[in-house]
Amino acid sequence: MLEPKIIVVIIFVLITLYGVITKKRVFFNLGYFLYGLSVFVAELNEYFDIQSFSHLLFAILFLLQAILSIPNKLPYNGSKLAKSAAVKIYSCLSIINLVGILVPYTSPAPEITFYLHAAMAIFPMVAVVLILTNKIPLSPSE
Repeated sequence: MLEPKIIVVIIFVLITLYGVITKKRVFFNLGYFLYGLSVFVAELNEYFDIQSFSHLLFAILFLLQAILSIPNKLPYNGSKLAKSAAVKIYSCLSIINLVGILVPYTSPAPEITFYLHAAMAIFPMVAVVLILTNKIPLSPSE
């Protein structure tokens, strides 16, 4: 049986997946933001419990994920600057979650977190491909 907090985290992953499928950046970022905050809180609590420096590093890493993915409704105009920023940010989200795959081996987190981090490492690369192939709809000009 899954713990309630794991079910909540799965919902965050599903929000992100919904953002990928519908190509809606707000949902994509919201999922990453909430996921990052949840891992931050869990790892910070683990650090306070056992004083292991690795948990503090993981907490900081996922706080960075939350900061990078703060949801906003800024229009996407497909400019070189927007594409460049998105590719860099989404690459960072992917790398952070690749590192997150190590968390189950350093903490008492359930094994399912390995798969959740793996999915969260793949989603940004899908977004990067969509951006670089101009498959993301542009916002109307104002």
